[in-house]
Amino acid sequence: MTNQLLQVIIKKMHHRLATGETSQAAAHKVARSVVGRRLETLQGLYTLGGSASGEQIARATKLSLFSIRPRLSELLEMEMIEETEGRFNNSFGNNEIVWKITRKGKTYVH
Repeated sequence: MTNQLLQVIIKKMHHRLATGETSQAAAHKVARSVVGRRLETLQGLYTLGGSASGEQIARATKLSLFSIRPRLSELLEMEMIEETEGRFNNSFGNNEIVWKITRKGKTYVH
């Protein structure tokens, strides 16, 4: 189970304008620090009762929303969270997805 959490999907980490080996090398370099943020994001969602928006998770973890949003995409792809039909009106007045931790995701938090 832990191995799946350690996997980084490098193609997701490419900047739109980046090309070739440079972006691949940069993605591999930051891969280790991404693991910690994924765990913090998942733990934040869990401590909020298992469902929350990105903004709520950012507040709870004291992390930047810009750090949280990419982690949510990664966790979704890893099937550790799922989108609900619920929406949260964030501080900018926009509707935000409410995420729910999955059974698989719960196995990584305590």
